[in-house]
Amino acid sequence: MITINSKGVFKLTSTLILSLLLLNSCEQKKLELQIGKTHIIPQPISQIEADGYFEVKASSIITVENEKQKTIANQFFNQFEKVAGWTPQINIGGQGDIRISTDKTIKGEGYNLKVTTSNITIKAASKEGFFYALQSLKQLLPVAFYKNTLQNIRWGIPTVDIKDYPTFGWRGYMLDVSRHFFTKEQVKRVIDFMSELKLNRFHWHLADDQGWRLEIKSYPKLTEIGAWRVDHNITDETKSNWWGRPEQKLEEKATYGGFYTQEDVKEIIAYAKERCVEIIPEIDMPGHAQATIAAYPEIGCVNAAPYVATGGVHKNNTYNPGKEETFQFAERMLNEVMDLFPYKYVHIGGDECNKEQWKVDPFAQQRMKDEKLKDELELQSYFIKRVETIINKRNRIMIGWDEILEGGLAPNATVMSWRGEKGGITSTKAGHEVIMTPSNYCYIDLKQGHDDLEPNLGYSRLLLSTSYNYKVIPDALTQEEGKLIKGIQANMWTESIGDWGKLTYMTFPRTYAIAESAWTPHKKKNWNHFVNRLYTQFSRLDAQEVRYAVSAFSPWIDHVGNGKEIEIQMKTEANELNIHYTLDGTKPTLQSPKYGKPFTISKTSQLQARAFNNDKAVGYLSSKKFSIHKAKNAKVFDRQGKKIEKLTDLSYGSLSKGDRSWYSFSNKVEVNVLFDKVTEVKEIEFDALRFTNSGIYPPTDIEVFGSVDGKTFKLLVQKEQLEIATEQGRNKVNTRIPFGAVKTKILKIKAKGFNTIPDGHRRSGAPSRIWIDEIIVN
Repeated sequence: MITINSKGVFKLTSTLILSLLLLNSCEQKKLELQIGKTHIIPQPISQIEADGYFEVKASSIITVENEKQKTIANQFFNQFEKVAGWTPQINIGGQGDIRISTDKTIKGEGYNLKVTTSNITIKAASKEGFFYALQSLKQLLPVAFYKNTLQNIRWGIPTVDIKDYPTFGWRGYMLDVSRHFFTKEQVKRVIDFMSELKLNRFHWHLADDQGWRLEIKSYPKLTEIGAWRVDHNITDETKSNWWGRPEQKLEEKATYGGFYTQEDVKEIIAYAKERCVEIIPEIDMPGHAQATIAAYPEIGCVNAAPYVATGGVHKNNTYNPGKEETFQFAERMLNEVMDLFPYKYVHIGGDECNKEQWKVDPFAQQRMKDEKLKDELELQSYFIKRVETIINKRNRIMIGWDEILEGGLAPNATVMSWRGEKGGITSTKAGHEVIMTPSNYCYIDLKQGHDDLEPNLGYSRLLLSTSYNYKVIPDALTQEEGKLIKGIQANMWTESIGDWGKLTYMTFPRTYAIAESAWTPHKKKNWNHFVNRLYTQFSRLDAQEVRYAVSAFSPWIDHVGNGKEIEIQMKTEANELNIHYTLDGTKPTLQSPKYGKPFTISKTSQLQARAFNNDKAVGYLSSKKFSIHKAKNAKVFDRQGKKIEKLTDLSYGSLSKGDRSWYSFSNKVEVNVLFDKVTEVKEIEFDALRFTNSGIYPPTDIEVFGSVDGKTFKLLVQKEQLEIATEQGRNKVNTRIPFGAVKTKILKIKAKGFNTIPDGHRRSGAPSRIWIDEIIVN
């Protein structure tokens, strides 16, 4: 028998607890201490750094003043459970290592965050301020905090004193879910990354030609019919065919799409509200409405398409402003939208309205007569003003793209200026509030690097540095007029963004740049400092396995051919990087030649280049092949005998109509390539530009002839590629035509395109054009 008295039990228990504490302490010491970096995006107004760190532990105690603060704190500190296996204790009142308290002197969304070696204090005057302080605290934690698995580390936060508040009240991100549907969970993920960057307006583009995405119980066919289209999507990132997809045929079934139920919307609104994000719905009208009209053709015009668009359209897609039932539909539908969305603003689009239907529609023309409207621009203004009345009745404010200025601006409207800054400047001078979102600074669906080195997503180009350096309030405005600029917004149109990976690739890092323009004063922004902070941000994205673009850190490879050799120039958008390169197709290392100034190549080379920062490879591997071929510097004449000063000068065209290396022909090509002497050749090769939206197509047929004396020409080869030529889109098409080795002094190359572009194409009925860069002869 063993007897232990109460005193012995207490002694044993105390010893056990002490042993466990010591063991835990030893285990803690064994764990690696990781300390985060003070690389916060957007850059705080004031950030003073000091030596040392504060460690967040399982034993840390957070104190708050009330339940509302506790809810915000719980939302943040509960994230430790996933990566640390514990959650710090949160108490209302008392003493703690991390203290959250109210300071009414701090600006509305602002906060103070002070980290010392012994404690963290957070002060703010609002829910938003506390929330944003914690988003900054998150970026101060080690990168491991962003992982999805348990991390066996200690959690150090660098000592820093931050005082912060936003420059603009409207800090937005727009997602177009009409062109491609993104699920409820994906929309929540968008709201997550928005809130982490202190963006507070989610502009939800819910209806366009290619899909209606919101359940409207008054009009069920909007989702029964309008939410679905025939699936002609592609995943190949080298192709871009939005403006060349086949139209729906009668026998085809529409299967691609989706929509959000009203319960989905309520759930997303609540989710966003917890993260200090307001949601602004956009229902596009009077144009961009093919999905709407497919569901309810009675509110459309003559010649309306009877199906949801499969890709890009530009005509026969409008509401009918001449029918009263159109406005009855708009009022009932918009009221249901406003019942769902509790916030101040409703967006009605109003952009890119093709008015050709109105010119021939009897109802539209009768409306113009009845209302004494001089043209279709005034008819559009009439439509917009009637819709604004519907919205104003509910004490809401209408937002429209800057086209709503045409024909006269609705009296109370807020304008989103997207076609440059002009619309925004005009609107502010007329006393209207404006959100600046010019496409040349804020459209993050555009390419973000070298045309030939980027995925073939988007059109045109918006570099990260261009976006970052944008000054939101134009110099043309007075100080008072500038107060009408509500803020700035990143716009993600999804014509070519069909999945989550493409969305994040185009979103990051340009949304970081726009978030900084929205939060941080322009005079405080610094490109090099921003770039340095991006390295840490990229590590955070890597931890989350998020795809993003490193275009700004990747070598641009440009060249100039002179017919004999090619001069190579390289650069990176980010400063202070070293470029190393090879010419034999191998991957460059730090031991490879370092680029210092332009150099020339005189033989066919596969150039590969990589940028390095402090001896670490950054960006992607850039690669381009340059051919030095047998016809270099040969004379080229067209069929009229006129000399062409291109095609053999060793200049190769990029995927851009603005590249001067391209030579434009009509739909018929005939050129003679003259060698200095009889030369043995066995193939020709060239790139043709495909820009079918502009009527530029690769040739349908090619013939190659050879001649020694310039009089007698022998057919060497002919090639038919009608299927390739008929494909619509925007890319480069390589054509390589081998033939038996033959000695010749002149090569005659004939090619033809479409006499009339086929039906169903953007420019059907017109002749095509053929653009070629270099005729490579081997």
